[in-house]
Amino acid sequence: MAFVNNYTPEPAILENELYGPEPYDPNFVLPIPELSTNKLRLIPFIPRVHAAAYIDGIRGHESIFKYMSIALEHPTDFLRFVEECRRDKNVLLFAAIDTTRPDSNHPGWEGSLAGLLGLFGGDKTGLVTEIGPAIVLPAFQRTHVGSHTVGLLLKYALELPPSGLGFRKVKWTASTINDASNNLAKRMGFKLEGVLRWKFALPVVEGYQKLGKEARAGDAGDGLLGTDTTVWGLCWDDWEESGRVLVERAFARIV
Repeated sequence: MAFVNNYTPEPAILENELYGPEPYDPNFVLPIPELSTNKLRLIPFIPRVHAAAYIDGIRGHESIFKYMSIALEHPTDFLRFVEECRRDKNVLLFAAIDTTRPDSNHPGWEGSLAGLLGLFGGDKTGLVTEIGPAIVLPAFQRTHVGSHTVGLLLKYALELPPSGLGFRKVKWTASTINDASNNLAKRMGFKLEGVLRWKFALPVVEGYQKLGKEARAGDAGDGLLGTDTTVWGLCWDDWEESGRVLVERAFARIV
């Protein structure tokens, strides 16, 4: 039987496309929520507005990406990742604004940029979504920012409409050797579901080191390190049983 293979790769993102269209269109399949606590607000990440502050906040601390299977160390790679996410209707990236710390350079933000957080999966068929990447800028680590950002997305995903989406499960994944990410998942009420061995091949990033494990010589990865991935889940029944209370306690905690 005759057949054809007409695959063509997606066109590369051009330099003049790195900041997305103007006006900016997050291109998300679900309603874009307004999410906030008394200390933090989540709004769509808009590169023309937020990227410079984000890049300044990361500069000199690029080692926080050493476990990640995506290349975010260089500003151009980061902007390309953001635009790739924008073009996927099932992904929405948020800017985390810490409202307890004013930024005199951006008074309109009513706070300071503290990190970036993604919601991957807006498919109402499976009713499952995933939080990630969860990036807290170094100046805001070991504060309320991590728990408040994750807690807000848990509420948005798992609360019943009209307060939330009424989804059935939120996933969280992290390298098995990324203690900070795994500890945050556990602290926020996620339950360990297992380990996916050799889940990702880690990219080579010029000037920076990724941490993983070596594969066999001669495979298709051509020397790329690999990583095992811890899978966490927080389901609707976990949320009703204890998750909601845990998140509200995190919001009320004095840091």
